[in-house]
Amino acid sequence: MSSIYKSIFEAKLDARLEELLINMLRYNSSASVQEPIRVFLYNYQVMSDNFWEMYKKAKSYEDVLECYYQFSKNQCVIIETLLENLRLTLNKDQLKEELHLLLKDAFTF
Repeated sequence: MSSIYKSIFEAKLDARLEELLINMLRYNSSASVQEPIRVFLYNYQVMSDNFWEMYKKAKSYEDVLECYYQFSKNQCVIIETLLENLRLTLNKDQLKEELHLLLKDAFTF
């Protein structure tokens, strides 16, 4: 489990975002929560690398601001994707648990 924490720290996220992810794992550190976070961290790394490539090619402050604006928009998109993935995962886990209880009740005499 420590590797997910290490991945979060190594991603060089905004301090608030890092804190949110760590707190999220404190509440639920199951593999079904860790996997969407890993996907998020991968996407964040790709997005961050892309930002720095574009930043190095910027020829004016407008270009720099446009790079940062695009980075911010992309960050919102991947956060929304993380939230949706977590909702789907947690709903699926809850549904599995409910089905398990239903089947248990149905076959218990």
